[in-house]
Amino acid sequence: MFALLIAGVVCVGVVIAVLMARHGAMKLGGRVSAEGTSIGEISFTPNDCASGAAFVPPYLGANLRGEGGYGLRVVDSGDKARLWVFAQGGKGALTIDKVACSQWDVVVAWAQATANRVNAVNGHVRVTCAAGGGTVKANVTFERCGR
Repeated sequence: MFALLIAGVVCVGVVIAVLMARHGAMKLGGRVSAEGTSIGEISFTPNDCASGAAFVPPYLGANLRGEGGYGLRVVDSGDKARLWVFAQGGKGALTIDKVACSQWDVVVAWAQATANRVNAVNGHVRVTCAAGGGTVKANVTFERCGR
């Protein structure tokens, strides 16, 4: 009887491990750069992200952060999306809408997963835009941004 109980516990543990592996951890890739802008010359690779659902008020989007305190906030998806590029330590920001861009491919979607009781998001930002007197380029992807 005890052997059956142990076997049952092991099976439940394996099922939980497989489900967690399928959902996996957050994934980020790509780069954001700004040249000749009012916030200076910046270039960073996002290394952390949070779902807009984690903020008050919650929103469909993501907050991507990189080393040195730089950041990219994405609010909404598609043509109505809006972007903010943050300088080091939040010392200035650029606001970007589609009308200022020669390339605009912004997608944010719910990931059908939660992290710390927050709805996670997946998406990508592929833009080339005039902003702050210069040019901002972003080619980033994000998966399972939660928190």
